[in-house]
Amino acid sequence: MRAAVRILLALVLLGAVSACAHVSDAQPAVSLDGKWNVFVTFANGSSAAEMTLTQTGNEVEGQSGPLDENRYFPLTLRGRRSATYVRLAVTRGTTFVGNITFNMETANSELLEGFGELYGVTVQVVAARTVVNTQAPAVHDYAPTTFFLQYSARHKPGLTVYPGDTVRTFTLDNEGRDKQLKYRGMPGNTLTGPIFVTGAMPGDTLVVKLNKVSLNRDVAHMASSGLDGRALLPGATQTRTPNWNRNWVLDRERGVARPETPTDNLANLELPLKPMIGSIGVAPMFNQALMAGDVAFHGGNMDYDRVTTGATLYFPVWTAGALLSLGDGHALQGDGEISGQGLETSLDVEFTVDLIKGDALSQVWLEDADYVMMTGIENGLDASLQRATTGMSQWLKKRYGLSDSEIALLLSASIEYDIAEIVDPRPNIVARIAKSTLAMLKPLN
Repeated sequence: MRAAVRILLALVLLGAVSACAHVSDAQPAVSLDGKWNVFVTFANGSSAAEMTLTQTGNEVEGQSGPLDENRYFPLTLRGRRSATYVRLAVTRGTTFVGNITFNMETANSELLEGFGELYGVTVQVVAARTVVNTQAPAVHDYAPTTFFLQYSARHKPGLTVYPGDTVRTFTLDNEGRDKQLKYRGMPGNTLTGPIFVTGAMPGDTLVVKLNKVSLNRDVAHMASSGLDGRALLPGATQTRTPNWNRNWVLDRERGVARPETPTDNLANLELPLKPMIGSIGVAPMFNQALMAGDVAFHGGNMDYDRVTTGATLYFPVWTAGALLSLGDGHALQGDGEISGQGLETSLDVEFTVDLIKGDALSQVWLEDADYVMMTGIENGLDASLQRATTGMSQWLKKRYGLSDSEIALLLSASIEYDIAEIVDPRPNIVARIAKSTLAMLKPLN
């Protein structure tokens, strides 16, 4: 991608609403003081962070969050300003790692652009003030035409929204089919998105309130005719029925699902529908591209049946705009998704996004009318339970100021655990605590 195209993309992503204006001698000098959202692009990708600058005379200094591709190292900036440029030396601790130059002839009070070199790599740079949306929250009817199979910061956003906006959209099923069973994307938990949330920066928390998660067709499919080996003892054998019909009928009027061609043993089987989003998350840390069927600190294929109408999810933001994606709709799923599938189907979804600045917990948590829930995603069931419990403990300290002994007393008497998912690359154990219990505590704020 040519440098000019990269700069244009960065301006759009950062929510810049006007072109850079020429600053004549008659105009007041652009103030550098304060906070900027800085976005760098380079041949292999991009990075973003918050930058704070202070100018004293012609001297400029400041601090920036990490701008290397994996976002490891915070930076210190020092340099001088002239009538035409600001040139800043960039150090990591005491080690010189590069320089950034902003063009002051094209700068305005909201936007700087420039170039530089970081860690020996040529970069294009855009810095923008935090965009404040002065319009009323908008409702976006988003009908995507392109779908992805990975959570990645390198995918071009399909929609840009502001905090407070609502999105009405649809998802495909896990095989890439829409409500007419027409293929619209490749199979593999096909994702709608990504959606760029203006102002979201690494270290923030993206809030997603699910206003409606509803079925939009009358059939679902389960690909497997047996249980996943991870749900059974090693060496356990299964005899699978040949030509097993894995389709389900979704009776939306009665609110139940039943096998399309049940055996005599299952002739009376009807289960209550509970539409849920299997895979929902943001672009992951370290500029990774993780498949839609994977699950980690970005969310992803959490397969938790409480991710449904009325739930609010809280995602740590790892990249500019957060880049929210969702898919893998289920009409119903048992705990653990122990066959590898739920009742796979497409969905209509409506959600509202919001943003909490500078307040990220390093794992996804959620709440509904009854519970606060903490995901635990690690490399084994024991470690996942430990992650969920640790996250809940940190959340209680942050929200209520509880001591470790108070947390031990509270959780040992009241915590509940759900085995949400065991067949993904990492299992998901969810710890939850009732809001009726939390109502007896005194929050810090």
